[in-house]
Amino acid sequence: MFERLLLAHLVGDFVLQTRAVVRRKRTPAGLALHTGLVGLAMLPVIWDRWATWWPWVLVILATHAATDWAKICLEPRLRCPPILPFLADQVVHLLMLAVVVALAGATGLPVDGTEPAWWIASAYLGVTFALSIALTVWLDPPNLMHRPPVARLMLMAGAALALTLAWRGQPLLVPAVGLGLYQIAARRLAKSPAASTLGLEFLCAVVVASSLGWILP
Repeated sequence: MFERLLLAHLVGDFVLQTRAVVRRKRTPAGLALHTGLVGLAMLPVIWDRWATWWPWVLVILATHAATDWAKICLEPRLRCPPILPFLADQVVHLLMLAVVVALAGATGLPVDGTEPAWWIASAYLGVTFALSIALTVWLDPPNLMHRPPVARLMLMAGAALALTLAWRGQPLLVPAVGLGLYQIAARRLAKSPAASTLGLEFLCAVVVASSLGWILP
C-alpha cells in the first residue's frame, strides 16, 4: 500500500503543484487548494479500497497540510540553504505515509504485497518531476520560479531516458544519450542566466536516475 500512496504523493506534490499553486500556497485558501489536489491524486490509487481507507486518507491530508504550513512559517526564519527545508518537508511527508500504513496494518487492513508497477511509476515521477525541482532548489534556488520550461523538460527527458536505459540493461548508452541531450539543451539555453547550473543538474539527474534503474524490479 505504501507504493500506491507514494505515487499519489508524487502526483499531488509535484505534478499537480504548479508555479501558480506554489505562489498561492502561502495563504490558507491556497494551502487548501494544494491539499485538495493531493487528495484528488489519492483517489485513483485507493478507489478499490475507499470504503476502509478514507479515514486514513483524511489523516494523510491533515498531516500534509500541517507539514506544509509549518514549512511556510518556519522557512523564512531559518538561515539555511533552501534545499534543507525542501528535503525535510519531503522526509516528513514520506514518514507520515509509512506511519499511516503501519497503523492501518495494525488495525487489520491489508497493506502488504509487492506491486512492481506502482514502484516503477513512482520511480519515473521521482526522477522527472521531483528530482528536476530538487536539483534547482539545491543548485540555483533564486531561479526556481524563473527557469525556462525547456530547461526543465530537457532535464526530465535526460533523467527518464537514463532510468529506462539502466533499467532495461543498457547502461553503456546512458553517457552518450545524456551528453547528446545536454548539448541540445545547452544550445537552446546558451544565453539564459536562469539555466546557468543546468550542466551540473543534468549530470546529477542522470547519475541518480541510472542508479535507480539498477534496483527497479
